[in-house]
Amino acid sequence: MFTRPEREVDRVFLHCSASDSPEHDSIDVMRRWHVDGNGWDDVGYHYFIRRDGTLESGRPLEKTPAAQAGNNTATIAVCLHGLTLERFTKAQYRTLAELATAMDDAYAGMVSFHGHCEVSSKSCPVFPYRAVLGLDSHGAMAFHPTDSPGFADAPLATDGAASFPPTLRVTSKHREVRTMQHLLSEAGHPLEEDGLFGQATLAAVKRFQHRHGLRPDGIVGPRTWSALTHGTPERSRGETSPHREETEETEETEETQGRAG
Repeated sequence: MFTRPEREVDRVFLHCSASDSPEHDSIDVMRRWHVDGNGWDDVGYHYFIRRDGTLESGRPLEKTPAAQAGNNTATIAVCLHGLTLERFTKAQYRTLAELATAMDDAYAGMVSFHGHCEVSSKSCPVFPYRAVLGLDSHGAMAFHPTDSPGFADAPLATDGAASFPPTLRVTSKHREVRTMQHLLSEAGHPLEEDGLFGQATLAAVKRFQHRHGLRPDGIVGPRTWSALTHGTPERSRGETSPHREETEETEETEETQGRAG
């Protein structure tokens, strides 16, 4: 279902096609909108999931997508057909979960999943993608996916610092080190809460990660933070990489948004 490309990837963005019309339910239509309508050389998305759950390939994975302006570098773009929440299907959600799981496995948990709405003013995708994929607040697949979310996603925090706690490692002196040490102590790994990430803290972090089914690498990233603050994730395979700083992009004008979301 998914073969990891050679180019760097650290985020996957989810979209919807902004149409409920059966005539628009294919990657070929998306390609026509983007090529004929926008003048691009290909469709902007890498994958398209039809209403019946069929997965269709679009832009080659080795090419940067043209899907979320200013946030295309090092990403993969996936689009589900649909506009109205009630008309998305369990088959689509199952296919999305299978694809996302395959991606998560291929990157050993070091990729995060996000909605287009997280980097745009658009309300795209309109389905509860975080509930469907079992995402924590950092975009990691920390919980069981579901094809029956039954509710809308809660609004994401608008404060980036609140949504993405800093990744901590040995020698870190960030103020959150003290918070992390306190949480470790409460979890049964007593530490002096001095705000310094030294060898004693490293050993405690590794013990905690091992006990909670995380890769014991001693790095406190999104999944370790999630386990510290919310308890053991139901599904964990390793630490997620630090949130990547967006560098200046040199993508073609395809980056401007097309007809679909």
